[in-house]
Amino acid sequence: MTEQKATSPTLSTSETISSGLRSHKLTGTPLNPDEATKMLNEEHITRLTEDAVRKLTLYTRNELEATTEDCQLLEKMNKSTKEKYSDMSQMGQRLMKEMSRLQNTYADFSTFMTQIDDIDQQTIEIEKVARALDDYSYYLGKFWKEDKLMKAKSS
Repeated sequence: MTEQKATSPTLSTSETISSGLRSHKLTGTPLNPDEATKMLNEEHITRLTEDAVRKLTLYTRNELEATTEDCQLLEKMNKSTKEKYSDMSQMGQRLMKEMSRLQNTYADFSTFMTQIDDIDQQTIEIEKVARALDDYSYYLGKFWKEDKLMKAKSS
C-alpha cells in the first residue's frame, strides 16, 4: 500500500483504500489492523457519511416527488370522477322527470283507451245486429219472392 502512495501521489483517499483492498483481495493476505485503521480515518468516514446522506437525500426527494405526482394524479382522477357522477346524476334526474311526464300522459290516455274499448265492444254488438238484420231481410226478400211466385202461379 505504501508503494502505491509513493508511485501515484494524486490518488484520493477512497481510491487509495479501494486499491489497497484490491491488492489484499488479490494476494489473499489479511489486512493489518494498523492499515485498516489508516484506511478508515476520520476524513474518509466523513466523506462516506456525506455521500450516504447526499444519496439518501436524493432518494427521499425522488420518493417525495413520486408521491406528490401520485397525489396530483389521484386528485385529477377524483375531480374527473366527480364530474362524471354529477353528469350521471343530472341525467338520472332528467330521466325521472321524463318518466313522470310519460306516466301522467299514460294516465290521461288511459281514460281514452277505456272509451275506445267500450266503443269497440259497441261496434261489435252493432255489427252482430246488422248481420242479423241482413239475414232477416234476406229471409224476408226470399219469402216475398216466393209469395209473389205463388200468387202468380195461382192467378
